[in-house]
Amino acid sequence: MQRLFLFLLAFVVSSSLSAAEPLIHEAATGWMNAAVKQDGAALDKFLAGDLQYAHAGGTKQTKQEYIAAVTSGSARYESFTLTDLKISVYGTAAALTAYCDVKMVGQDSFRVRTLQVYTNNNGQWQMSAHQSTRMASAAR
Repeated sequence: MQRLFLFLLAFVVSSSLSAAEPLIHEAATGWMNAAVKQDGAALDKFLAGDLQYAHAGGTKQTKQEYIAAVTSGSARYESFTLTDLKISVYGTAAALTAYCDVKMVGQDSFRVRTLQVYTNNNGQWQMSAHQSTRMASAAR
């Protein structure tokens, strides 16, 4: 009986973890789409209040600084494309790793390797930390 209980508990835990992955992917896609559209309300939804955002060039921003930079002036981002995406869930936190092809308006696209940390804040997955490293163009 104890083995059955442990098996069922493991099944429930693993099912709930895998159920979180699409929600985390939705949050990742949500902030990228919001950045392209310069949508401050959507960025606010998908970014945690204590966000630490580090760009590939070394610039670091808080949530407020990131939203202000993305939503002011002319559009900066044209698109983001994630590949080799992996999401690992750890209870109410998750790590997302991927290659990301970034296309900025009026510039050639470039590839970064990204590590993003998501936390579940009252049922909403939000990015809490972002770090990216620019890849050499031959690495594509």
